[in-house]
This record gives sequence, C-alpha cells and structure tokens, in this order.
Amino acid sequence: MTGNGFRPPITLRGRYLELLPLERAHAAGLSEAGRDPEVWEYLRIGPGHPPTPQEMEAFIGQLLDLQAAGEVVPLTMVLLPERRLVGIIRFLDIDRANRAVEIGTWIDSRYWKSPVNSEAKLLMLGYAFEQENVHRLQLKTDARNVRSQVAIERLGAVPEGALREAHLVRNNFFRTSLYYSILASEWPAVKRRLVERLARPWENRPPA
Repeated sequence: MTGNGFRPPITLRGRYLELLPLERAHAAGLSEAGRDPEVWEYLRIGPGHPPTPQEMEAFIGQLLDLQAAGEVVPLTMVLLPERRLVGIIRFLDIDRANRAVEIGTWIDSRYWKSPVNSEAKLLMLGYAFEQENVHRLQLKTDARNVRSQVAIERLGAVPEGALREAHLVRNNFFRTSLYYSILASEWPAVKRRLVERLARPWENRPPA
C-alpha cells in the first residue's frame, strides 16, 4: 500500500460531503441522524434502535476502541454547507498484507437514494484504490436488505455469493450476508459511473 496503511487521521472532502474522523463529540448529531428505526433494522453494528445521545456515545466509543486496535477507521459524514451530521462510514476488515479492505455505511434515511451515498462511496473508494493502492474492496449486506443490495449493485460491485446464517444478530436471528467486491482493474469504470451520477442536479434536497 502507498498510503498510510488505513491509519487515522483520514479526512476526505467532496462537493456535498466532508468525511471527518469520528469523535465522541459527534454523538448528539449522529443520534439525530439515526432517529429512524429503519436505519438500524439490518445492521450488525450499533444499538439496533434509534439511539439516545448517550447510547450513540457508547457506540462511538466501541468504534474508537476498534480503531485504536487498527481494525477499523470510522468517519463521520458531514453534509455541506450546513455541516449536518448524516451518518458514519468506515473502513473495516483491513487486510494490509493482501491489500484488501471493506467499506460499511449507515446514513440518515432522509438521504437515502440521494447524492450523499454516491459521493461518500466515491470518496472512500477513491482513497482506497488511489491512495492505499488496494487490490480488492469488499461490501456486504443482509440478504433481507433489498434496498442496500440495489445500492451496492448500482455501484458496479460484483456479487460473490452468500455466507449463509453465519452471524447471530438481534432477536436470536442468524443472518445471511451477501458479499460483493470491486477489484482495482474495475475501479476506473465504477469511478466513471459515480462521477456521471454526481454531475446530475440534486433534486428534492431536504431543507437545511
């Protein structure tokens, strides 16, 4: 890898978003961003329900502990220009020896199907492939989460298959995860699609 090996601090900025190192001070804003129960329905991480600021601070603490161990790099998604906090995106499953990494995201439901997700992925993928020189980038989602599957497939990520009932999650349910990947050779085409998508006007943007 030619970057810093996915070690903090990492800050990325685009037209609509700035991605900043996650901090405990972000708890109140991220609690507001996660107020919709649908945000948490299929996630393996987090409280599983709209969190109070105190619960969000505890969740942030867990992520920061994992960051200190070198396992994840969590970033807060800050909407521009109003600087509203709209979610968390993170590098995880960092495999430096094999030049591989995974991206995981949750976003305020008001910004689903908006340029926010597209730009967040453009920034993260660009950093991974162009700064860290990764060979393989992975994404995964719950097999029940059709919305997430559609979003991942729109990126141009290649379906790899399912890890069947491998994770025991809330309500004593064994989750099946669907896996996707993007290889370095595929990144230019993925980047081109994202850039073209972001060139379109943002229609029906929620008010500040």
